[in-house]
Amino acid sequence: MIPRQASVLVCDDLLVALNGKFTMLGMYTADIVIPTDPSISGQLVFLFVVETDIKDPFRSVTLQVALPESAPTRFQIPIMPPLDVHPDRERLIVRWPLVVSPAILKPGKIEAKVIHETGEINAAAPWVLLASAPPAPEVRH
Repeated sequence: MIPRQASVLVCDDLLVALNGKFTMLGMYTADIVIPTDPSISGQLVFLFVVETDIKDPFRSVTLQVALPESAPTRFQIPIMPPLDVHPDRERLIVRWPLVVSPAILKPGKIEAKVIHETGEINAAAPWVLLASAPPAPEVRH
């Protein structure tokens, strides 16, 4: 049996099409760099990808994100049994967004986790970093 796992992508906005497809806007590919401490963003969207073995389906799943020095934001996602499972299928995958709005950003670690009926899974989220000032120009006399 393959263990349960989770990952998360972070972006500024996420559009959901009528057919269920996601379009991510402003996806962060590394840490989030802010110009001042604190910085405020209208929102951040955390797209969780949660996987489990087909023989070990989730009975409950709560997504949680805690920005540095902020209270966690939580959302319990609805769990539905798979409708038609192919006999060769080994994994169940759930993709679900969690919106943090407004996002008050301070330097530090963003904690993203999936809380389920038997424990927690940490999803590697980016850190928030404070931009450093550019070096002073060298003055020549």
